[in-house]
Amino acid sequence: MAYNGIHTKYVSDRYSRPIYTSQLTISHQTNILTSDLQPDSPVDTDIQSFLPLQPRDYLMLFALSAGQRHGYGLIKDVEEDTAGAVTIDPANLYRSIKRLTKDGLVAEADAPKDDAAGDERRRYYRITPLGKRVVKAEAERLADLATLARARKLI
Repeated sequence: MAYNGIHTKYVSDRYSRPIYTSQLTISHQTNILTSDLQPDSPVDTDIQSFLPLQPRDYLMLFALSAGQRHGYGLIKDVEEDTAGAVTIDPANLYRSIKRLTKDGLVAEADAPKDDAAGDERRRYYRITPLGKRVVKAEAERLADLATLARARKLI
């Protein structure tokens, strides 16, 4: 298969912000959306296809942006970041981690060397480069909404 290039087009989203979408064209007229590629591929993935994030996913990615965590650590970080307003039960946590991993936003990580508990069953997770770009884009989207709310004197 021969690589024919990346084609970018300009569109706008519902907030009238410019969005650039890309398609990778491969010989035989096969088109692959860049979001179908591996998250760490050199081709930029279409971040906007992940937005808006579900609040639980945003909070989990936000917590992981500070460093790798195990499942229980994620639950505690989300509770702390939201002053107890949001709690995630383990079943929903691991269901979300599985989906975020499948989407390439989160990956399993090695246990840190300073893991005092040393529990071999404990799994650690880290945010991927794609996950960082997605959580950043979502934070910017939420900031734009907050700006709009201020302009309308709602906050």
